[in-house]
Amino acid sequence: MKRSTAVRVICILLAVIFVLSLLVVMLPSRASAVTQSEIDALQAKQNEIKAKQAEQQGQIDSLRSEQAGVMDQKEALDAEADLTQQEINVVQEQIDVYTDLIAQKTVELEQAKADEAEQSELLRTRMREMEEGGKLSFLVVLMESRSISDLLTRIDMINEVMSYDKSLEKSLTAARQHVEEAEVALEQFKAEQEAKKAELDAKKADLMAQVAEAEALIKSLESDIDAYVAAYNETEAAKQDLQKQIDQKVAQLEAERKAAEEAARKAAAEAAARAAAQQQSSTSAAAAPAATTTTTTYTTGTGSMIWPSNSSHTITSPFGYRIHPITGVSKLHTGVDIGASYGTNVLAADSGTVILAGWNGGYGNCVVISHGNGISTLYGHMSSIAVSVGQSVSQGQTVGYVGSTGASTGPHLHWEVAVNGVRQNPLNYAS
Repeated sequence: MKRSTAVRVICILLAVIFVLSLLVVMLPSRASAVTQSEIDALQAKQNEIKAKQAEQQGQIDSLRSEQAGVMDQKEALDAEADLTQQEINVVQEQIDVYTDLIAQKTVELEQAKADEAEQSELLRTRMREMEEGGKLSFLVVLMESRSISDLLTRIDMINEVMSYDKSLEKSLTAARQHVEEAEVALEQFKAEQEAKKAELDAKKADLMAQVAEAEALIKSLESDIDAYVAAYNETEAAKQDLQKQIDQKVAQLEAERKAAEEAARKAAAEAAARAAAQQQSSTSAAAAPAATTTTTTYTTGTGSMIWPSNSSHTITSPFGYRIHPITGVSKLHTGVDIGASYGTNVLAADSGTVILAGWNGGYGNCVVISHGNGISTLYGHMSSIAVSVGQSVSQGQTVGYVGSTGASTGPHLHWEVAVNGVRQNPLNYAS
């Protein structure tokens, strides 16, 4: 009976080993950080942008058929280029998602291959044991039975061993299937990523073509001096009007800030006076609650400026008077033009409050920030804007992206500094 008990214990241990090996194979791999739903969501976002692009293209075609003004056509082309840039950003996100998926699936494939090797080794070990023991060992085990009960027990043991052998074969088959599935999925993700990379290259080519077409429209004005002068004067008038708006808003912001500071000072003085009166009063049963005041915070600058682009310090056109090669007219270039690639981040030169954010004639997409003490900065020709009017911004915060909107013949940032409404050379503030 002792021998029978030992055999049963061995069978139970074999069964436990079998169950554990199955769990290793059947347990799901770690939860993926990236899912197909994320890819679908990005694809939906891309489709939405494409629909807007189709609508914008219709507007461009309509303007061309109506022989609309050059600046109107360019504004429409600028808007289309911005949509293309947005789609490029989405496609890049999709490529990044596939990169994560490929990394995850590679780890899963390596684990699956390790599981397959483990199951294969278990099966080979078992086959060697069977070869060494021989098939006759089962008959010997049965012949050594001492009773019907002992015979039945031995039959159960043999059945368990045979079941274990079959389970090893099934586990190995499952492990091999897992490896095959992981390999197929990995190759699929790689193929889809390559397709997205090709799409990204095509979209970048489209963007460059759109920007070039918009630039050509402005350059075409130079073939007609009268038309150019008219457009130039229109842009100058828009600039002057914009500066008036800036001056008004800067003055209003300064007045509000000073009024708030004065109100806070008076409230503090009154509170101090009440506290002194309460200390001197001997008849008061309890101190009266102090009055509460609310103040509005106006973000002001640090007093020093940083360069508004961390990718380029190249100045393509400096501050100061210059003579136009065609019109021969001397005009003040009220800022500096900083050469930068399309879509580069535009940074706030200093902390402050956004007082203008939107389309402003020749400036195209434009942002103006008030830094207090009558100082303001302007960022023009951006492809898109990342802030809104009234928003507080910190020094170095992204306020938009380099573009070629408005009266521009190539991607760059037009940066201005004004003090009490007078344009200053930005290089005196940051270089």
